[in-house]
Amino acid sequence: MVSDLRQAVNKLRALAPQLNSAVDEANRVVSVVERFLAHECQLGVEADIPVSYNDKGKAVMLLRYGPVEGGYRIALTHSDGDSRFVTRPWATCDRSEKLASFPAIPRLLMAVAKAVEAQINSTTATVTTVTQIMSALAQPIHRGAVETLPDLAILLRPEPAVHKTGNGAAVRRNPGDKEVKDNGRTKHETSPRITLGEDNE
Repeated sequence: MVSDLRQAVNKLRALAPQLNSAVDEANRVVSVVERFLAHECQLGVEADIPVSYNDKGKAVMLLRYGPVEGGYRIALTHSDGDSRFVTRPWATCDRSEKLASFPAIPRLLMAVAKAVEAQINSTTATVTTVTQIMSALAQPIHRGAVETLPDLAILLRPEPAVHKTGNGAAVRRNPGDKEVKDNGRTKHETSPRITLGEDNE
């Protein structure tokens, strides 16, 4: 028993420097990755992946990339599996958390790449839609043919006024018609009609 214990102590003494070296290397790698994402690529996206789960199968620790303490950083988010979340930069987490989450760094990079692709696709689709809208709004409504916004052109066209003649019949007048007096009688001079879609002589 004493001999086994002595061997275990000696083994721990030999392994401790290796563990410390592994943690230092993990710190260096995460720092390089964080600098690459936030400064070299200047990525303003968010992504996270689960690292550990509770008994109910809900993620309770997530490795994420996103805004933390005023900048975009690699971080760890702890959750109660429901609605409470606490996020800290990965660099400030304790050693056990770092060692548990470090193997997930490659998966986080892939998640960030997918988030960037989704952001590009969304932005491209929005630019196309806005460009089409602006193009439609900028296109003039030509006389004689309505090529754009036909409903608006119809709404803007004034309705002819309705007047009754002496025998009670209703006569529809256009805004361009004029009233003239002929021997005390009122006559209407009808203005030329312009029909949309037809050439005017």
